[in-house]
Amino acid sequence: MGKNGGFIKSQLVWGVIVGVITFALMGGAYYLGTKQSKDEEVKGEVTEVTDREVEIAIRSDCSSYEEGHSEVDGKIVDKYCVSYSEGKSAFDFMKQLDEARDDYSFAYDESKFGVFITSINNYHPDIDTRFWGFLVNDEMSLVGVDGYKVNEGDNIGFKVEEVKF
Repeated sequence: MGKNGGFIKSQLVWGVIVGVITFALMGGAYYLGTKQSKDEEVKGEVTEVTDREVEIAIRSDCSSYEEGHSEVDGKIVDKYCVSYSEGKSAFDFMKQLDEARDDYSFAYDESKFGVFITSINNYHPDIDTRFWGFLVNDEMSLVGVDGYKVNEGDNIGFKVEEVKF
């Protein structure tokens, strides 16, 4: 690899690091700006959770996808499948699933940073130290649920992540 190849690789690594830091800071700023309303919203309505994950498969045909609840590595995983439609965001598919299924629900807040998922299936992370992390194909997303345009075959997921500063 020539001189330019090493430079480009180091720039890419720094870009990813800056993206992750930005995401963490956005979450912290959002939390500081909405803590009081969140505390009022969740009181008595949902259960705190640290050991749950949610997977939503986006498929043109869900007939062969195995939905349900299972335990994987000590965590309960809720699996769903939604029929693919072109041009929709992950948030659109979450709303579609919420309208179609009685065993799935979610709550969210909106801010200038976008949509922030506060609870899924009436479970919420401890808002002081945790949040629902958004994953695309088992990788932490660098954009929010309302900003990610889903491709057919994607798996969007949510797992409880710890806020780290």
